[in-house]
Amino acid sequence: MNSIIERVDKNSRNNLIKILFISILIVAIIYFVYVTGGTKKVFVQLLYIPIILSSMFWGSYFGLAVGLVCGILAGPFLPLDVSEGIMQDPINWISRALLYSLIGFFTGHMIDRIHKLNQEKQERNLKSPFYDLPNVQRLLNDIENRIKSSEHFKLIVIKLTNLYEIEKYVDNKLVFDIVENLVKELIHNCGQKAVYSYEKDELIILVCKECEGDYEEKIHKVLDYYFASPISMKGYKIRVSLKVGIYMYQGEDNSPIDIYNKARIAYEQGEVKESGIYNYDVGLESKRRRIHDITGAMLESIQKNELYVVYQPKIDIINNKISGVEALVRWNRNGNEIIGPNTFIPLAEEIGFLNTISKFVFDTVTTQMKIWKSKGLNIHCSINTSVGELLDDGYSAWARDIIEGKNVARTEFEIEITERAIAYNDKRLIDKMYYLKEKGYQISIDDFGTGYNSLMSVGEIPFDKLKIDKYFIDRINRTEISELVKLFIVYAHTLGKIVIAEGVETEEQLNTLKKLNCDEVQGYYYSKPLLPEDVEIYYKEFNQNKIVK
Repeated sequence: MNSIIERVDKNSRNNLIKILFISILIVAIIYFVYVTGGTKKVFVQLLYIPIILSSMFWGSYFGLAVGLVCGILAGPFLPLDVSEGIMQDPINWISRALLYSLIGFFTGHMIDRIHKLNQEKQERNLKSPFYDLPNVQRLLNDIENRIKSSEHFKLIVIKLTNLYEIEKYVDNKLVFDIVENLVKELIHNCGQKAVYSYEKDELIILVCKECEGDYEEKIHKVLDYYFASPISMKGYKIRVSLKVGIYMYQGEDNSPIDIYNKARIAYEQGEVKESGIYNYDVGLESKRRRIHDITGAMLESIQKNELYVVYQPKIDIINNKISGVEALVRWNRNGNEIIGPNTFIPLAEEIGFLNTISKFVFDTVTTQMKIWKSKGLNIHCSINTSVGELLDDGYSAWARDIIEGKNVARTEFEIEITERAIAYNDKRLIDKMYYLKEKGYQISIDDFGTGYNSLMSVGEIPFDKLKIDKYFIDRINRTEISELVKLFIVYAHTLGKIVIAEGVETEEQLNTLKKLNCDEVQGYYYSKPLLPEDVEIYYKEFNQNKIVK
């Protein structure tokens, strides 16, 4: 209320100043016309200046009135020739007064028209091109006004994550009906001015603090209707996926675009295609910023020699010998920041850089195996591979070229693929695994037991080794877990396969695995992942001493 009163007072002061200015200007011009000899000279036309200014300030009718006043002041009261005392012919000053009035009126009318067209253009610029809603530019303006008035508010962004799929595969017109129905419900509960639109698939609600309580509850009911079950429209049953981000502004030093982005960051939580309502978390923003930073730096990591490979020994606990090593890629960013593979490998896969990393690892490992062989160390090596790479025909081609170029046997290679990534009904994947087996590669199922199909269909896929996940080894002291691991081992042995236990860290775990007839182990109990030169030392010491654990 105070701000409104202040604006009214300010407008009143401005108008008063303009009136005084126009009045002084008219009086000054009339005086100038008089002292320069009267209306017979052209200086009388200077009165168009206050007339036009009045039209600009207050519109056509005020321009007409000022034109009439100027016509009268420059009429019967002002001589045609001051020195000779000749007065004006009435028809002259009356005509001039009418002309002044018409100029004032039409100038004001044209200016009003221009203002109206500009306003309409501005309104169009602030309207969504898809729906009858204000757009993000209007939203940012409104947010800025609320910030200036020190108001606290909540911003809710609604993202319809599968809208473009509905448009593409179901019905183009249906998407507008879906959104418009949602908009109607939101406007009904929130008011016309509270709902905004960005693109086809994003709606925004600006909630003021005074309205939050029941207001927000109504919004949640509307959204729950779309979350709960498929909606029926035009003969279709459509499941609409909505992700909702909420940001509460409480006077922080943020710009409107920062506030809007924080609400959008909020809805990025959870699975991409799963509906949900999420509040802004500052940790998420930091995490996203770091992800973008890492992603950009990763593209140069190979050229800058920041990626390297370490090797973790695998121990045959039946024959007490090293059976091979697992190659693990590491990243030392800028020489002083170790970034774990759990961080950068998923990002690499997401941006299509994983293939480049895999080629680097393959090339590095084959070169190292060749070096080891020249030193009399025959060390087999396993490499982790994604499903996407296995299904890529190019993978087999460049892997073959690298191996043949280094004169390394395929039988010395073991390809590891996680059980979670295997779809047992994917004929293409199974066929590719058989193809690799025929070419001489060994295949391991990594992280076994953590997927959804453990022991169900594992017999349908070709593999040589089963790697029991560290989750079970950490809990192997519990009877139920120990029995489950025993079941894994017995089943694999029935199929004629080798079993490896991952993450073995204690003597107790090792002894239990020996009792369960596990074939091989790897983990910190024997060795952490080693650099190539450390592998050579470990290999020689192990074989010389025949370490018994």
